[in-house]
Amino acid sequence: MEVVFGTPSRNCSGTGICMIAGRLPQGGQIPCPHAPVIIHCDPKHELVFRFRKQRLSDKIVQDYFSSNIFVVEEAFSLPQRLIRMWDLPIGSIPPGRYFLEEYSREWRLYFPLNISPL
Repeated sequence: MEVVFGTPSRNCSGTGICMIAGRLPQGGQIPCPHAPVIIHCDPKHELVFRFRKQRLSDKIVQDYFSSNIFVVEEAFSLPQRLIRMWDLPIGSIPPGRYFLEEYSREWRLYFPLNISPL
């Protein structure tokens, strides 16, 4: 999948996630900052977004991965495919501050599904 960063109502500027889409076709171009993501639902009932460091530009790292907190200014919708696949109790992620963890090869962003954000 592909994450487009930014705030939906501000045309992808700002912080957070503007949208989640299927992978872009080879050579596909969009003007907003974006990166591939692996999304899974873990046993703790949270969505985990895994971003491979080698696939992120320096600008994206500087703008969105410079702290252990990822700020979402405005709610963003989850793809229907994921909602159905995992029988998720929510259809969007609310605004808030979410935990971001750095590993040697990736960043992991955690979105709890049954508790309020940080």
